[in-house]
Amino acid sequence: MRHREKKTYPVRTCRGCGTKKPQQELLRLSLQEGQLVVDVDRRLPGRGLYCCDDEQCRKRLEKNKKVLKRAFRLKV
Repeated sequence: MRHREKKTYPVRTCRGCGTKKPQQELLRLSLQEGQLVVDVDRRLPGRGLYCCDDEQCRKRLEKNKKVLKRAFRLKV
């Protein structure tokens, strides 16, 4: 008897609150020309980070410059 394999998705960590969720449940944010933009198709070039689709979580992320610098490998 064959076992049905459950489809797995990559797990990513939200940089705003630290929860781990499947990649498709999180927003990908990318840095484009110095601006933080939502990467809807997940295809923008460069480094990206993931965040929950929650207003509080995004605000927490925008306030925490240290996390943004680390995620995008920016110099202090």
